[in-house]
Amino acid sequence: MGDGRTKYGSGREALIEAAVRVVARHGLHGMTFRKVAAEAGVNNSLVAHHFGSLSNLAATALEWAVATTSADSHLPDFLRSESEYKDALWATLDRELDVHVYQFEMILEASRTEELREQIVEIYARYTSEVAHSMFGDDALSSHLALARAVFAALDGLVLQYAGGAIDRTQLDESVSALWRLASAARTASFS
Repeated sequence: MGDGRTKYGSGREALIEAAVRVVARHGLHGMTFRKVAAEAGVNNSLVAHHFGSLSNLAATALEWAVATTSADSHLPDFLRSESEYKDALWATLDRELDVHVYQFEMILEASRTEELREQIVEIYARYTSEVAHSMFGDDALSSHLALARAVFAALDGLVLQYAGGAIDRTQLDESVSALWRLASAARTASFS
């Protein structure tokens, strides 16, 4: 299991991964115990047994999705190497586009669901912190968080555009390169 993913056990994780795929295809409101069970190849009572409710399943799947993408994102190493970062980004998008789509669905749902909003705020704080660490190392100050948040927002938006089909692979690649150069210049300017 050396892929860095959080493991919940094969049965439970299979249900979580099935929920992510169902939501990626049908939207959050298209997720049912029956669809998740069919996707996982199990009886739908097993889904209810493990999670109790669809909202518990969705929240657990969000935790799993964030752990998965965080392990694969290389955000803490964003400015170390443009080519390494882009290789890592393409690897995760090629392998786990559904996981990114799931997170975007949950982000939108947070605008309507107070309980979910706190989880999304924590997730974005984590991603911002990882970018801040990449840009400024252990010397990252609270004043650097605004810049790190802007850089992550741009990355996040580019992935959203790619997932939604608004930009193609070449456009994403070119845009990530441009953002990398901007972030690198911003880091240099902030230390001057």
